[in-house]
Amino acid sequence: MNFEAPPPVLDSARVVFYALVGDLAYRPNNRLYHGNTLVEKVPLLAICENLGNDVGPMLFHCDGDWTVLGVSGGDSVESCKFAAAKRYPGVESRWIDRGVSVGDALNYFDSLPGNSSCSFCGKRPFQIQGGFADGKDARICKECVDAYHAAFVEMANDSP
Repeated sequence: MNFEAPPPVLDSARVVFYALVGDLAYRPNNRLYHGNTLVEKVPLLAICENLGNDVGPMLFHCDGDWTVLGVSGGDSVESCKFAAAKRYPGVESRWIDRGVSVGDALNYFDSLPGNSSCSFCGKRPFQIQGGFADGKDARICKECVDAYHAAFVEMANDSP
């Protein structure tokens, strides 16, 4: 099988390592679900680090187009590799360093359609809580709405 390297970012997470495992034997280790669907053998794996809150390294189980089908976590990159080896014996020698810096991953994320940031504070979707409101030529996050609302209330209370 010929596969291309994954993009620098999968589901708001920077790809650190990836491996092609489609031809390896598969041993179900534990059950991994995506919604109600059981995720079993996949052709591609990626070890990723979230660009938002640090939740530790994650092992992404992907289809042939690098669509994430399931995610498991670990305490370290090595523990993710160990978990992958339990399911895919022989993967240990297949890990490829993606070589993407955090800055490069953020630039790539920003270039994707639909991943625009808040027009006021510049935060990206994974950096905020509460979502965005979109206007004709601007987008504002809930955090900015709350801050501007508080400022307007304070101004109203201070005015004679």
